[in-house]
Amino acid sequence: MHDKSKYWASLPIDQIAPQILGQYESYKQWLRDTGYAERIAACYRAFYGLDQAGTLAVTRNQEGVAQASINHFKSLVRRLHILVTENKLSFQPRSKNSDAKSQITSDLARGICEYYGDEKNLHAVLSEAVLGALIQLEYWISAPWDLAEGYELTVDGGRVIRSGDQKFETYGPYDVAHSKTDPKTPWVIIRKKVNKYVEAALHPDFADEILKTSISPDLYDMNYRREGLTGREDEDYAYKYVLMHSRTPVLLKGRLVEIMGNQVLVDKELGYTKVPCFKITAGDVLQEVWGDSPAVDLLPLQQALDALFSAVVTNNLNNSLQLIWSADPNLATSRLADGQILVTSATPPQPLNLTGSSNEAFKLIEMLSSHQGLLSGVNDVARGNPSSSLKSGTSLAVILAQAIQYVSNLQKSYARIAADVGSQLIDNIKQFATEDMTAYIVGSSRRGMVKKFKAKDLLDIERIAVDLANPLTQSYAGRMDLLSGWMQYGVIKDPKQVISFLRTGEIDAVTEDRFSDALLIREENEMIRKGEVPPVLLTDNHAEHVVDHKAIMSSPEAREDPLVFEAFMTHVQAHIRELRLVPPDLAAIISGQPLPAPLGAAPPAPPMPTIDGARMPSLPAEAPAQTQQAYQQALASLPQQQEEEF
Repeated sequence: MHDKSKYWASLPIDQIAPQILGQYESYKQWLRDTGYAERIAACYRAFYGLDQAGTLAVTRNQEGVAQASINHFKSLVRRLHILVTENKLSFQPRSKNSDAKSQITSDLARGICEYYGDEKNLHAVLSEAVLGALIQLEYWISAPWDLAEGYELTVDGGRVIRSGDQKFETYGPYDVAHSKTDPKTPWVIIRKKVNKYVEAALHPDFADEILKTSISPDLYDMNYRREGLTGREDEDYAYKYVLMHSRTPVLLKGRLVEIMGNQVLVDKELGYTKVPCFKITAGDVLQEVWGDSPAVDLLPLQQALDALFSAVVTNNLNNSLQLIWSADPNLATSRLADGQILVTSATPPQPLNLTGSSNEAFKLIEMLSSHQGLLSGVNDVARGNPSSSLKSGTSLAVILAQAIQYVSNLQKSYARIAADVGSQLIDNIKQFATEDMTAYIVGSSRRGMVKKFKAKDLLDIERIAVDLANPLTQSYAGRMDLLSGWMQYGVIKDPKQVISFLRTGEIDAVTEDRFSDALLIREENEMIRKGEVPPVLLTDNHAEHVVDHKAIMSSPEAREDPLVFEAFMTHVQAHIRELRLVPPDLAAIISGQPLPAPLGAAPPAPPMPTIDGARMPSLPAEAPAQTQQAYQQALASLPQQQEEEF
């Protein structure tokens, strides 16, 4: 027992290991005592079709009673998962300033988030967390900076020193202990399943203690849900416990401790601005730290369906052979050829239909299935089986949006944890990326950002927000409806953009060129405010530039500043001058209008007079008046028949 006058997480290194283990075991006992652990296990078993022993839930006991499960529960949970995660995440970095440089930095940060989402598996991690929250009521994502990742820098005494890189890890509710009363828990204890031989190599000073550790059987862990697997865990693995405590008045710099058994491997300051471990739930229980999920409401219906299906299946399996009944006590049977049986009876025998189940059983099955749809909010459109009366993409999207509204809490939690993890990613890069890093950023509006970067390149980014895509963009019919409106008002004109949007549903395919133009105009406005004159190109959209530059002179201070006024007027006059020089064909291309029709053919040249078959020389336009008069008199004296066309 430690001194109660001291906070347990602040105890010295020689006392902290037992406290970490004690806090974790106390948390697991609390899960059991409150029944929260059994709710999680029940949903887990139902989703994967397992019974208490961990075997498949389609069995038949010695009495011939069949246990059959038609897993609507799993199908509906999967649909809920798809409704939430099919909406593409849009990372929106928030910078301290709004100047053009900050906008470029924000675009770089956005590209980094997208790069880690696609190339470093962040999107898959977030999707797994949503499914885990639906099945197990809560799920966790840890986003530490791992010095064992990244590219190799040097070798120190046989140990490879790397640059470090971001890492994403997921954990279920049994693997993350936290405060039992504070939803904003200041600490977490993460239980990691690690290869103890690898850990011994990483911590050679504690190798003997590490190799002594093993995994203790625990029937409340998902790893041991299956009957007969207890005690058969891979001997190469053991648990490592990681305490991460935020900065508080008790621990001003926070604390990060790693232990295996009773051996402390690492004890240092937290090093992060906040604990890099985030929880996602589909909902929360009021005044508790528990998570909630639609799966909890669907589970009793699935259990009732399992019982009904089992009764129908048992009845048919046990009575599938045809039986007969007769009042004749002397009834006799004899086997004929080809497996036929001759029945001899004084009265006609009657067949016994014992396989028929009551109509009420089938009506109850249908009613329970209908209630599952009502409770889950998964309508026919979400199931991929829309009514024939729904034909337009807009109506389908509206019905789909109604299904999404039911899981809005989980959707918000999904966006929130994505924003938290994205912000942690940028913070970690700013704090730990001492070497150059490379992100392969996609998109023509950011092609200049395919480069190496360091922490200083992201210092202006404060946090990452996340927007979810419009449900209309998630179906082909919805995209067609959006495109028809955009094309009607001239928002989109390029056929390549139309094809890209129909294929991906990404609005960036439509807006990235406009983003580049808006960024250029904003940067030019900043130059003008400094008294500088930006260059003007013939291919600029001059009308748009002039209108947007006009906002600069809406400030009295700018009008009274001679440098700003002169720079503004010079730049605007340059746009007007270049606009007058734009050829009609180029103007039509820039504005997206059809090219002007070609001018009519030039009239044929007048006949050229000849003398004895030779053409008469033409007279220069600058010839003296007397010479021109003599030339005209000579033409008039020539015979008409000597004129021929040139």
